[in-house]
Amino acid sequence: MTMRKVAQRIPFTPSKTQASLLERCFGDRRFSYNQQVEAFNAYDKETNPNPAYPNVTGMKNANEWLRDSPIPSNALSNAIMDFRKAQSAYFRKAQYGKHRPRFASRNDNIQSFRNTMPIRRMDGNRYPLSRKLGSVRIRKRDRPRYPIKNLSSWTVKRENRTYYLVLLFDVDIQPKTQAKGSIGIDLGVKDFLTLSTGEKINYPDRLRRLEADVKREQRKLSHRTKGSNNYRRQKAIVTKAYARLRHYRDNFQHQLSHRLIEENQFIGMETLMVRNMTRKARKRLDADGKPMHNGQSRKRAMNRSILRDGWSGLVDKLSYKAEWYGRTLVQVGRFYPSSKLCHDCGRKYKELVLSEREWTCENCRSRHDRDVNAALNIRDEALRLSREEA
Repeated sequence: MTMRKVAQRIPFTPSKTQASLLERCFGDRRFSYNQQVEAFNAYDKETNPNPAYPNVTGMKNANEWLRDSPIPSNALSNAIMDFRKAQSAYFRKAQYGKHRPRFASRNDNIQSFRNTMPIRRMDGNRYPLSRKLGSVRIRKRDRPRYPIKNLSSWTVKRENRTYYLVLLFDVDIQPKTQAKGSIGIDLGVKDFLTLSTGEKINYPDRLRRLEADVKREQRKLSHRTKGSNNYRRQKAIVTKAYARLRHYRDNFQHQLSHRLIEENQFIGMETLMVRNMTRKARKRLDADGKPMHNGQSRKRAMNRSILRDGWSGLVDKLSYKAEWYGRTLVQVGRFYPSSKLCHDCGRKYKELVLSEREWTCENCRSRHDRDVNAALNIRDEALRLSREEA
């Protein structure tokens, strides 16, 4: 039996008293996290090589008001654990001062705290958070999809003035029945997804309309005076527009990944290095020291398209769903020339440029769609790698 972590997000509306208690919990969680960040920033190789990171007991002894907080004690410990994860990520990916843990702010759009010692029972249509925080009413359509006895933790989150209860369950997910399909996937800029079957998949038009809404609201925000009430109201509208866009894109990717997992037993993909692909174009200077035109604006447009489409999100969803449901996902090497190889005879077309969407093989005279040919080559290469590993 293999247990998996499965989350369910449930919106709820707290009472005024409960909302004020939750806001205090958010603040206390921020305080616990920021105490760790402050100690981290106090590090100095010569004067303070071993800064003291306060624990929950030390913070409560130094701040009496924290003893009366409605937040569960393990939620403060979880805030310390979240900092340690951020610290580890910083040392793992440290580049030019990026990814450094920063102070959590009350103005952040998302506020949350997590309890890893939950109550495993329901009181009718209400879930009890704790004795101090009371219970949360859950609508019929949002009832927990898994037995409440399998609950491992819950998180209360406020996002754009909407409160959510995120339940995390330990679930035994059984592999699906064997499927017959084997497919290769080529991710692109012109078409989001091209399958080895010849099918090309793009985001629905609604996503582009949501992107246009974000741009329009951003332009309005740029005309507001920073710090004014109008600026704060418009910023909240921009945040909601971003949230609608993000949720719609995630939902589409979940549906698409579910369909691909259902239909295919074997999936081949490219190994994507999104960070490298979205780097800025280097400036080049002519003999007079003036910048040369080297396609920087086109590179910026391509970077925006890659980041907007969320390639990494789809790859992550396919990866964990393939592991859950007994499918095989193989990623070919990132230097494999999938677009330049003729799928029929194997000849390499070295002169292929990005603007050529179709090309004819000089050896066998086969006419290829660039993306479909790449998807077919990715599928065959992934199958070859899978046989070698076996």
